[in-house]
Amino acid sequence: MSGEPTPQRARERWLDALGEAGWLAPLASEAVAVAAAAGRVLAVDAAATRAVPPVRVAAMDGIAVRAADTVGAPVLIAGGDFALVDTGAPVPAAFDAVVRRERVALDGAGAEVAAAVLAGADIRPVGEDVPVGEVLLRAGHALSPFDIGLLAAAGHTAVEVRCRPRVAVIPTGDELRSPGEPLEPHHTIDSNCPMLAAQAAADGAVPTIHPRIPDDPQRLGEEVMRAVLQNDLVLLVAGSSRGRRDHSRDVLAELGEVAVDGVAVRPGHPVLLAVVGTTPVIGVPGYPVSAAFTYELFAHPLLCTLAGRPVERASVAVVLDAAAGGREDSECMVAVRFAAGAEHQLHATPLSRRAAALHSLAQADGYVIVPPGPGIAAGTTVPAFLLRDR
Repeated sequence: MSGEPTPQRARERWLDALGEAGWLAPLASEAVAVAAAAGRVLAVDAAATRAVPPVRVAAMDGIAVRAADTVGAPVLIAGGDFALVDTGAPVPAAFDAVVRRERVALDGAGAEVAAAVLAGADIRPVGEDVPVGEVLLRAGHALSPFDIGLLAAAGHTAVEVRCRPRVAVIPTGDELRSPGEPLEPHHTIDSNCPMLAAQAAADGAVPTIHPRIPDDPQRLGEEVMRAVLQNDLVLLVAGSSRGRRDHSRDVLAELGEVAVDGVAVRPGHPVLLAVVGTTPVIGVPGYPVSAAFTYELFAHPLLCTLAGRPVERASVAVVLDAAAGGREDSECMVAVRFAAGAEHQLHATPLSRRAAALHSLAQADGYVIVPPGPGIAAGTTVPAFLLRDR
């Protein structure tokens, strides 16, 4: 093994340094309208303030009756002894059952009921779906569109949610150009910053891509200080390695503390985990796949902690269709694409592991973690962590 810490140990060291600096999580909360709360994370438990349904309602179109009046059916019920009801409409208090429309013949004499019904037939009682006071969703839950409907039906007009983390993404490098800028042959289009900003947005954060900073330590330091004063996480992209134009390490050490300088993981080992003031900063390696997995390993769990929600990615069991080679000195993150297999098994094909293989990453459904050692043989069942919804 190398002298670099494992990803888990690196996270622990970083969190220790953040705690010593006075970093606090989760973030404060705010009240937002239910209709605008999709994707937000509940700060407190949400209980029903109104029963669903709030009164007895008809479960089917038909007539409301007294069940006792249908005994001996077929029977004719006089006009004053039943009421027409539609699905979802309140059932008058005088009646205790609903006869479905297809089992009733209406004429001037009343309603002829073809078959007897029991008390409660096709009536939804008060609170059948949601009783008043029932806890619907717990703190830390990210609200889905269906949760929004449930909260609205249960009487909520607003909910208390965690403030969205603010994430600064700072591109660095003389050769870098933003998408749409004029290009010379030696220029590199910045794909990392849009990708990292999109990853942060998918985690419920509010990302901002800062102006590109050239390979100038003073300007880099000034931009980092601007970012840490306004954000909950700063991603400093490229410059984390040890080339002659890589200044991130020295700048972060001067402004604050570099808690971790390199991690025993491939791709992404030259990552920097730092704290400036009380703000966490990640020095993100410049290769696209390294950048993506650096976000996955360190930015994603930190943003989850800030939002007060569970950190772990969802995973599924997959059968590897090909061997996933390992390294003795590092964990390896291997992107995989899923496919249905025999006997309802989910199979996974390892994709290119080159640190610049962005096309492979775009095809990936998830990734597997190969522990230090020779690797994982084909046909082995392993957990795969999801990178996208399926």
